[in-house]
Amino acid sequence: MSRLLVPAAVVAGIGAPFVLDVFQIGLVTRGLTWGLVALSIWFLLRLLDQPSFGHAAFFGTGAYVAGLSVTRWQQDNVFVILALAVLVTAVVALPIALIASRLDSIGFLLVTLAFAEMLRSLALRWRVLGGSDGLVGVTRPGAGPFGIDLTDPVTYFYFALVVTAACVTGLWLVRRSSFGGVLVAIRESESRMRALGYHVGAYKVAAFLLSAAVAAVGGVLNAYLVRFVSPDDLGPLVSARGLVIVVVAGGLLTATVLVAVLLTFGEDLASSHTEHWLAVMGALYVAVALLEGIRGSLARRPSAPVPDPVQRVAGEAS
Repeated sequence: MSRLLVPAAVVAGIGAPFVLDVFQIGLVTRGLTWGLVALSIWFLLRLLDQPSFGHAAFFGTGAYVAGLSVTRWQQDNVFVILALAVLVTAVVALPIALIASRLDSIGFLLVTLAFAEMLRSLALRWRVLGGSDGLVGVTRPGAGPFGIDLTDPVTYFYFALVVTAACVTGLWLVRRSSFGGVLVAIRESESRMRALGYHVGAYKVAAFLLSAAVAAVGGVLNAYLVRFVSPDDLGPLVSARGLVIVVVAGGLLTATVLVAVLLTFGEDLASSHTEHWLAVMGALYVAVALLEGIRGSLARRPSAPVPDPVQRVAGEAS
């Protein structure tokens, strides 16, 4: 079943502009940006069992770099801006990673949230970033040397789709690599991996930086989609939405993006029919979270011996 998701997603993505109007194409593109936030959270949660509530920090950093690049720095190449956003986000994420990687799940969640709120407070007060008004006048840059016109909504959708597909493929390859196998083994038994000579802290920091880079890419795409950047891009609702998407999607990588798109459409549909749409979506999220909790409790019942983490590393590497 899960293998059918990839070709189905590809076909649906390519064919979307032929059956949807411009507004709906914008919703799908918006869903792709949320999907990237969810993917970044998925990577840490599924491979290291570290739930982050602060990935808005990296989503917002990417968005602000995108906005400043065209409004202040006169940069007009989206590929250069993407690279710059990833670099700046890595610099921002490094101190967070060095601290958070030493903590357990609850401490990790709280520290990432605290750092995101610190950055949000900075954005609210720093006039260079537009303060509480945010960055206005954000325009879409060019895509040289390909000569792609990103101002066209359909073209921008396809661009966002390709970038998202590249991120999904990259995370899948990392998950299947020896590096991903080591991360899984660290999740299963961190002390055992330390005893075997693995530098657990370095692996955790590297995974955190990769996760932050994916969130930053989502921030860049979102900034050019809505053509506006605000301190809300650094707010806790961004992280909460990403975490909810991961919970709803379960453990499937591709399903994370599909769920993000569907929930974006669901929010628009609910908001067009009732002013209490937030309560409706909130009830849906709570129901899904409860079902996921029940499913997880049943899955944790001992039914088979737990595999040796060293063997899991060897299996992932082969």
